[in-house]
Amino acid sequence: MNICFSGLGGQGIVLLGVALGEAAAREGMNALQTQSYGAEARGGACYSTVIISKSRINDIAPEELDMLVAMSQAAYERFSKSLRGDGILLFESDLVKPTVHKGAGIPATALAKKHLGKELFANMVMFGYFVKVSRAVDKAKAREAIEASVPPKFIENNLKAFELGFEYSA
Repeated sequence: MNICFSGLGGQGIVLLGVALGEAAAREGMNALQTQSYGAEARGGACYSTVIISKSRINDIAPEELDMLVAMSQAAYERFSKSLRGDGILLFESDLVKPTVHKGAGIPATALAKKHLGKELFANMVMFGYFVKVSRAVDKAKAREAIEASVPPKFIENNLKAFELGFEYSA
């Protein structure tokens, strides 16, 4: 499965890819995660591509995506061209207005701010939603991956954010 998390620097996009790769590895799958962010870092273009497979991974840059998670309009516009015709689009519904693809949106930033007091946790709200919709990894393994990927003082709020996303229904 080829997945791209995309958005702006400062939205925690790279952490999404790291957490997914960690969760997949904890399930015994092979995982390859690559990342890129603009020179300006915060506010610039950012993405993290993850390939997960039960078999050996021989490619580091998939030409087609099975899933695209877009946290900004610019990210959607840049990466939607790579989404397969039957691919799945998830997006931050307050920041992204898909023009070509249908998909499932979640107001991750607003949910994080309302329930946790900070937009900082929007990425984990999106990760919970991603795990629920994609079923790419087991929920318990995703939670373990979060615990292994964030500093100890942020684990509790990241797990709360993950649950917000996992429980979200439009």
